[in-house]
Amino acid sequence: MIRQAEELARRGWRVAIAAHSERRAHVKCESPDLEFIDLGPLGEIAAELRRNEEAASRDPNFVRGTWRIVRGLGAVWPSMYDGLIAAVSSDRPDIMIVDLFSSAGMCAAERAGIPYVVNNPDLLASLPVTLLPPADDVPFLFSGKSIHDVGRGQRITGPFVRRIAAAATTLMVGRDLNALRARRGLKPTTPDALLRDHLILVDGAFGLEYERPLPADIQMVGPMMRDVVPPLDSELARWLAEGPPVVYVNLGTITVATTEQLAALLDALTSDVFRAYWILADAQAECLPSARSASVRIEAWGPPPAAVLGHDNVRAFVSHCGINSVHESLMMGTPIVGIPMFADQRDMAVRVADAGAGVWIDKRRLTGNALRGAIRRVMSDASFAAAIPPIQAALARAGGVRRAADLITERVAARRRA
Repeated sequence: MIRQAEELARRGWRVAIAAHSERRAHVKCESPDLEFIDLGPLGEIAAELRRNEEAASRDPNFVRGTWRIVRGLGAVWPSMYDGLIAAVSSDRPDIMIVDLFSSAGMCAAERAGIPYVVNNPDLLASLPVTLLPPADDVPFLFSGKSIHDVGRGQRITGPFVRRIAAAATTLMVGRDLNALRARRGLKPTTPDALLRDHLILVDGAFGLEYERPLPADIQMVGPMMRDVVPPLDSELARWLAEGPPVVYVNLGTITVATTEQLAALLDALTSDVFRAYWILADAQAECLPSARSASVRIEAWGPPPAAVLGHDNVRAFVSHCGINSVHESLMMGTPIVGIPMFADQRDMAVRVADAGAGVWIDKRRLTGNALRGAIRRVMSDASFAAAIPPIQAALARAGGVRRAADLITERVAARRRA
């Protein structure tokens, strides 16, 4: 969304990013010139959200872990809704761009009578099944299935499963949402009603995503990435270049690996065949032994991942398969070894494997030998790198940031004409 804001600002729009105080530093680091609307601090809620993320990372059940995170977002809703209502009351925008999981933003826009566009930074299947035309040959969200594993049984039971999924979403998500809305004097609604008839931008593209029909209001716009990748600092660039090939390891800022998983990672990365550049938070690094191989370089924070992934000597990316990480890796031409941790990361890892651009390992079965073998496989087998250019072309055709801004601009123009 920061990338979309930058593009709209470049076109002459007055743009602001609204978020809680804890996100200010991130927004200003990413784009110093963007105006930031502070919705106030999360306080203790931030710690609660972090605990939910940690629990989801360690939960073997992807659905249960994701549901824990989704329910936890309800604690953020009141302060986000109230802050946005105050902000738009004093400075009314022409349109709001709202994250798919920020129902408070949609409700605030609804209350204020401001049109809104929804940005979906996740898989297409994250949208409610009631908004998508039937596609019973496509795996269901959280199934962990390849499209090649979808058989006659799913095609027969698909309509029934869709009805159950829609009812469950309305019951569980809708119940919590309407309890929050009632406290602010809003009428009951459903999660899909908040999205229906609004433009939805999906930050992905067919070619990596599975093909399926879409209504006009749902548009695949590709990755939200800058055209120019910032350069690496000279010391890191030299380290990456001078020596054996490098595997870049980054499981994201949200996931929390277990001590056993960290030990397996360190075991796999200790090698005389390749070196590892591992981004790992200090709290996690403290779980590792202090004596480590010189081939493993661990830092708590690093440059933008795309800058590392674009280096000629970086030959593989060990990733949690968050959608941004996958897009950055593929756009920079680097095959992936996935260790999905929660939410739709496993589904994305399966799509990467189906596209031939990588392999993935079940977090419950992660061992040093399994990971070492997977890394060596994607680094030595040229077919993985060869599979990436067609994916890059498909992602580029989706249009990226510019097409997202075009669609937002067209939506505003259409509202003005109406």
